[in-house]
Amino acid sequence: MLIDPAAPPDKPETAQMKVIHKALRREFRLLPVLVSQVAGHDTKRAGELARHATLVLGMLHEHHESEDTLVWPLLRQRVPLEKPLVETMEAQHHVVAELIAALQEDLPAWSRGADTQTRDRLADCLRRLRVALEEHLDLEERAVLPLVHEHLTVPEWLAPQHAALANGPAGLTAKLLLAGVVLEDATEREQAWFLHSMPPPARVLWRLFGKRVYAARTAAVRRAVAA
Repeated sequence: MLIDPAAPPDKPETAQMKVIHKALRREFRLLPVLVSQVAGHDTKRAGELARHATLVLGMLHEHHESEDTLVWPLLRQRVPLEKPLVETMEAQHHVVAELIAALQEDLPAWSRGADTQTRDRLADCLRRLRVALEEHLDLEERAVLPLVHEHLTVPEWLAPQHAALANGPAGLTAKLLLAGVVLEDATEREQAWFLHSMPPPARVLWRLFGKRVYAARTAAVRRAVAA
């Protein structure tokens, strides 16, 4: 199923990538604010945010890993004149990966102790991640997705999506929460596309209780947001 029914079925529909990007932009816009608001020694709140940050950082990591493995090598091969652009994409991924690693190193200790020094370091790192990610996603949407549309086949386009899903979290609740992350700001057509891409049992589980689980988690995670 395509988001745009008029889109050519024999070409990658790169609007699908923008749905994922939209979700990532929202999450990494909110997280620096939320983390910075946590009071010292509030381990319950720190643990709540650390779990959510770990989930969306994993989503971002798998998204980029699948591109590194399955997209950039194809573009290097098929559009050699765009090698500098591909190298820029890889360099930006490296910057983002280093920030993810730094966050993943600090989050467990912060969730246990909620000290203000670690909180401030995490908030600063999240702000830097947001800036780096916005720069990367803007360039990817503007310059890379048109190349993907012209030079990759539909199966090659779908392969990174399948890889990211296969390497994502194993638990059912985590999978449903990530589905909610993507669906939250999606348009009706984008939601229909994403739900169609899910296995039928997962669609049933989303409708039966996934929506409620995501709504409850989102309300809890965002309850202190002030910006």
